[in-house]
Amino acid sequence: MAANEFRRNRIYYTKAQINNGLLTEGEEWMFIDGTEYIGQYHTYTTGEVFSEIEFIDGKSRKLIPYVNVSSVGLQTSEGMDLAKNFLYDEIKSLTVKKSIKPNADIEPITEKDLKRGYMERYFGYRYDDQCIELNKEKYNQIGSDKGLSSVTYKKLKIRWKIIGPVRDVKDEATGKVLEPGVFDTNKRTIALISEKHPSIKLKLNDYLQFYQQ
Repeated sequence: MAANEFRRNRIYYTKAQINNGLLTEGEEWMFIDGTEYIGQYHTYTTGEVFSEIEFIDGKSRKLIPYVNVSSVGLQTSEGMDLAKNFLYDEIKSLTVKKSIKPNADIEPITEKDLKRGYMERYFGYRYDDQCIELNKEKYNQIGSDKGLSSVTYKKLKIRWKIIGPVRDVKDEATGKVLEPGVFDTNKRTIALISEKHPSIKLKLNDYLQFYQQ
C-alpha cells in the first residue's frame, strides 16, 4: 500500500468540515488499489473520503468512487496495474452511484424551531451501537421498502436546544437554574441518552452545534 493512502490533505480539520459515521454496503467506494470497500467511512468538505467511522491515523485509507473494473474491459494481462492507470486518469469524470444507503442528511432548522427554541434531530441507531443522522423523511422511512431496514436500525429522536443563553443562568444564592443554557441543556440531554445509546455522545459532542445567537 502507498503511504499517501493514509494521508489527508490537511493536518487539521474543524468538526464542521468532517462528516463521520457514514456507511456503504458496496458498489460505492473502493481503495486506490481497486479493492471494493464495504463498511463505515467519513468525508471532508475538501472532497476527501476515508475508510473507518472517523479518522484513525495509520488505519483509515483514502477511498475513491467505485468502478467495476471487469465491466470496462481492464482485466488484461497487466491486470490491476492497468486498472490503476484508468482510475487515476478517469476518476474525476465518474458519477458516484446514488442509492438509499444511509448517508447523513440533517433536518434543516425551521421558523417553528426558532420560535420554540429547539429542533428535532433524527437518527438511525444500529444494533451494533453505531448511529447515523437522518432527515425526518428518511427517519420515517426506516422499516419501509424505501428506507433502512428496521432489522438493522431503530429510530432515535433527540430534542436539541438552539436558542437561549450559552450556559445556565443560575440564582447566585441558591444555585437554582433560572434559565437553561444551550450548552448545558444539550450536554445533559446527551448524557441521559448515552446511558442507553453510548455512541451518541461520540456523534453529538458539539453542544453548541446549530446555536442561534
